[in-house]
Amino acid sequence: MKKRLLQGIGYVLTVLCLGYFVVLMLTIGPAFRFNYIWLLMGIFFLGVSLILTFDKKGFQWLPKPILFLIECVVMVGCLLFIVVESVIVRESVETPGTDADYLIVLGAKVNGTKPSLILQYRIEKASEYMKEHPECIAIVSGGKGEDEGISEAEAMKNGLVERGIEESRIRMEDQSTSTKENLEYSKDIIQNHGGDTDQSDILVVTTDFHVLRAVGIAKKTGFQHVEGLAAKSVWYLIPTNYVREFMAVIKDVIIGNM
Repeated sequence: MKKRLLQGIGYVLTVLCLGYFVVLMLTIGPAFRFNYIWLLMGIFFLGVSLILTFDKKGFQWLPKPILFLIECVVMVGCLLFIVVESVIVRESVETPGTDADYLIVLGAKVNGTKPSLILQYRIEKASEYMKEHPECIAIVSGGKGEDEGISEAEAMKNGLVERGIEESRIRMEDQSTSTKENLEYSKDIIQNHGGDTDQSDILVVTTDFHVLRAVGIAKKTGFQHVEGLAAKSVWYLIPTNYVREFMAVIKDVIIGNM
């Protein structure tokens, strides 16, 4: 009974992973290497399922201590994934408790000179907040990738201006290549313009799945009063973004970024 249940779960996971990989290839193409993890997981689950189906012993040929160790690793990994994802989701839905002096809007992919959909959502969220808080200043933060026509910062500035935000309320940071650099360089810009990062209220505008890590890195960078403002996700990227973010959170905790 247990073997048949595992077979069924394995085949379902195979179809889901491989099907989602096809969706990603059709929607955003092969450029994002992380998306190939869905292909690898699909192949892995298929292999496990085939072994359970056609080998009567299944994995019983493995020594019992090894089987026990594998089971423990899987259970701990699943528990860790659930806990981390729960915190990521909780942070993504929290409403900021203070009026911000500064927004730091984090960059994302630019297609030529146009912001990608995920970046458009961040621009829209920032513009909504700035219209409701006319004293707030925005730092748009993001450098220029090799395949981008303009920097992410310039694309965000253009998007905010198009939505009616005065150019005088926008500061550009166009040298960063990571979330850590986004926040470090933005901190420098705030200080260079006379702002006090120890006393000012800061909101980091990013996509919902990224809020936990962005705020954690911001606090590690030295911001004393910082919260996140979540823009919505692109719906078909939710699984891959949340899985990738789980790994990114673990990495940044280990190396001390948050």
